[in-house]
Amino acid sequence: MRELKIFFVVVFFTGLVYWGVEPFAHSVMNPPSTPVTFNFAKADEEFLKQEIITKTKALEEIKTSGNEKAIMNSQKALDTAIQREEQVKQIWDKVSKIDFSKGDAKKGREIFEGNCIACHGIKAAGIPASITDSSSFGVTPPDLSDAGDIYDEKFLAALIIDPVNAMQISHKFNDEKPFVMPAYPLSGDETQDNNDLANLIAFLKNTATNYEKDFEAKLKVQLEKKYAKKQDLSDTDKAALIVKEINFAKDKQVFENACGRCHDVKYDGFVSSSNMSDLKNYLGIIPPDLSMMIRSKGEHYLNIFINEPQKKIHGTAMPRVGLNEKSQTQVINYLEKVGDSKKEEREKTGIYVMIFFVILSIFAIGWKRTIWSKLH
Repeated sequence: MRELKIFFVVVFFTGLVYWGVEPFAHSVMNPPSTPVTFNFAKADEEFLKQEIITKTKALEEIKTSGNEKAIMNSQKALDTAIQREEQVKQIWDKVSKIDFSKGDAKKGREIFEGNCIACHGIKAAGIPASITDSSSFGVTPPDLSDAGDIYDEKFLAALIIDPVNAMQISHKFNDEKPFVMPAYPLSGDETQDNNDLANLIAFLKNTATNYEKDFEAKLKVQLEKKYAKKQDLSDTDKAALIVKEINFAKDKQVFENACGRCHDVKYDGFVSSSNMSDLKNYLGIIPPDLSMMIRSKGEHYLNIFINEPQKKIHGTAMPRVGLNEKSQTQVINYLEKVGDSKKEEREKTGIYVMIFFVILSIFAIGWKRTIWSKLH
């Protein structure tokens, strides 16, 4: 009877911690946020609407203090949020009118060479980069060989029209501190502008498709040569290992092009293409090494943070990068393979450990009954 009471006490406090304390602590340390969405126009609408609600409440609270300076600053913050909401709405209205299916890749190349080539290169299209380090802008301008594949096409259009608002970094860059990438010089002719943007993105998508095919084909040839020398493996094992290495290389490639200009992954020997001191001047902070980020934050958190950084860390210097769903999954897969390479092995071992404890419990109960039966 005594053991039963102890058991119920343990169950009670375990349940209290598991269903009471832990969820409360989690809600404080990791506030709930709206689900991940790759409809960036809708995400912006919801985010900015909540921003205005929050700033309106803050203004009402500050008014009760009678602090004129604080009231003035709070009102300014609210006005800025309302203004930004209108600006962002105009961007997505413009994007919604673009017919991406009518884009002409050949004309898009001409637009790229007339505007984007000053900063960006596209190795896959034989266009070398004119700026290859971070000394000029604080961050190395990206090569856009696979931009058409890893980024959402509507986000790309919004990014070209208004980089600051598309990436949600208006709190970092403004008229006093302009962003390094200028907005595309729209002509004012809506039809012409829409055609230009559709053509430019068609060029990026066409280039990315060819780039991906060439990358995988070359990698496959290299791996087949590598595993041809391993006589101890069966053809089935070789094929499986080749597929595994190709998938890892593709995931890593997406990470490098989407995140590798700011972040290191030292566990994989990867170093950012930008100088850290340049990045600190550019962002105001040194971006973290991401080797163990999957273990410290978890897949769920990273999914939300990569998709919409402001949801998790309001005011963060990290821009929204606009990855499509497939590419975001690849980035997280890469971080998991590097930072949690033993996950599969650990999960399998966990099952065996649970089985062991079940068997041990059965023997323990049997042993207890045997001992106590002799005492009674």
